[in-house]
Amino acid sequence: MPKQPGFKPIPDAKKGWMVSIPAGMTGNGARERRFFKDAKDAEKFASTLRGQYSKGQRGSIIDAGLARMAAEAAKLVPSGATILEWVKQMHEMVALVAPLGISPLDACRAVSKQHLASGSAETFRERFDRFRAANEAQWSDRYQTDFDKLPRWVGEEFMATKCASINQAVIREVLRKNGATSDSTIKMRLRYVLSAFHAKEKPSKRGEVKILTVTQCASMLRACRDRAEVRAVSLLLFAGVRPDSPNGELGRLQWEAVHHDHIDVAPEVSKTGTDRHIPITPRLSRLLRGHPAEGSVVPPNWHRRIQAIRAAAGIAGDQDIARHTYASNFLVEFGEDSAKSAMGHTANSSTLFRHYRRAVKPAAAKKYFR
Repeated sequence: MPKQPGFKPIPDAKKGWMVSIPAGMTGNGARERRFFKDAKDAEKFASTLRGQYSKGQRGSIIDAGLARMAAEAAKLVPSGATILEWVKQMHEMVALVAPLGISPLDACRAVSKQHLASGSAETFRERFDRFRAANEAQWSDRYQTDFDKLPRWVGEEFMATKCASINQAVIREVLRKNGATSDSTIKMRLRYVLSAFHAKEKPSKRGEVKILTVTQCASMLRACRDRAEVRAVSLLLFAGVRPDSPNGELGRLQWEAVHHDHIDVAPEVSKTGTDRHIPITPRLSRLLRGHPAEGSVVPPNWHRRIQAIRAAAGIAGDQDIARHTYASNFLVEFGEDSAKSAMGHTANSSTLFRHYRRAVKPAAAKKYFR
């Protein structure tokens, strides 16, 4: 039998008194903490929680009647929405239909029956295409690439399914049938499907990107212990190759792809599955001089070695900062079209313009490549 929560206020050195609220009694399903400056206020709140717990109340932020109506509505019109989302919608509906003498549940039943009987509900393909057309100009290349894979993840039969008959259970089953085996893969793909289903845009990150200064780049090169490390770091700084990680490119790149004036990034090497050609600037050419004719561009134990280099240079942290530095300087020095080609961005991508155009001044870019 689970232990009953004590709800005892705990003194906090900075915020006064803290009362812990178990996950079962919050609106979001996660444990919360409330802080009070006065011990009496904390005890009063704790006493309220003890009373609610003894009465069997859970998630007191949600009215029980609305929760039941939301559950019924979810059965009538499957959409993949959570019960909490349905409760919020039902709360709004109460305010709309109560003056008319109609219960929200009756309104849901009438609308859902009419909607399903008419057969006019749009297919997921129609909703997917409409959502993509309205938002793809604002997406990053990476998000666009992943989103374009969605029809393959769910299959043509699902794409032709009426949205009125789709819910999360249906989506999960379809994803499994089409090759998603691990829970993490299903969760990731489900997130994309639901974003299109609900026409809910992916949150965007605001602000300029972080980049290295010329001095910090020089520090990275000085921290290298041999020529093999210098060459690998140079490909990060002056070719914008994605760093070595589970989805990285550096660890898959071979010296055979490095020519005297450009680097060929093949689809099997590229993170996005498309090829690109990176020009070799005079500075990069000098740093790569004498490189092997074949084999991996990274020396053995590279993950441990690059971490030591970054720590010695004082830049441990953002893994993509070298690629961001290259993109910012290349954009200013060589223009947007050349930068898109070197970075592997599509012609209509706005990523460079939105995030990199103010990061570097022309004089700094010339110094970077000199």
